[in-house]
Amino acid sequence: MNKHSLNLLALTALLCAAAPAQALTFEGAVTQGATVANDYSAIGLLSFDLDLANGSPAVLSWRIDDEDLLAPIAFNAVIRNYTGAGLKGLTLTLDHSSFASVGSVTRQFGGDWTVTGSGATRTITFAPEDYLDIELGNALGGAGKTDWTLAQAGFKVGDRFSLTVSAVPEPSQVALLLAGLGAVGWVARRRQADKA
Repeated sequence: MNKHSLNLLALTALLCAAAPAQALTFEGAVTQGATVANDYSAIGLLSFDLDLANGSPAVLSWRIDDEDLLAPIAFNAVIRNYTGAGLKGLTLTLDHSSFASVGSVTRQFGGDWTVTGSGATRTITFAPEDYLDIELGNALGGAGKTDWTLAQAGFKVGDRFSLTVSAVPEPSQVALLLAGLGAVGWVARRRQADKA
């Protein structure tokens, strides 16, 4: 190797060593219909925009790429309501992780909200219903807003986790679901009775 090649090799090694370590890699989203997810995650930050086109759950997945995660992972998102109907609320469910803290919730045109749940699940309820954008944490860099955080104790390089975002169902949908489950149970009992 000549002197120029050695200098180039040394410079490349130096730049690679000085580059910040990647903490989270977005592995994709499972959505239905026209729902779209865009990831903006960075070192120690899970961040995304989600355009909800319907009430179906969206599942977003990430991989931990570096072992230097010694503090909770910051979490923020913008969720846009393109369903054409008001959202009564949202349920956020993590697998292989949990929420360490709940930060800000900002609604485009105001209104009340409450966050309930613990561990890996949080439900945000809106009053009145929300028809536009919901900002979780400090996704847009506003004053006085705080990020949510995710616990990451026990994560190792290559570990994967996902977040499911679901619209809170309407009472009529819950009633329809319960009626359907009741019908399935009745059919199962009839089949058992016929076998006996």
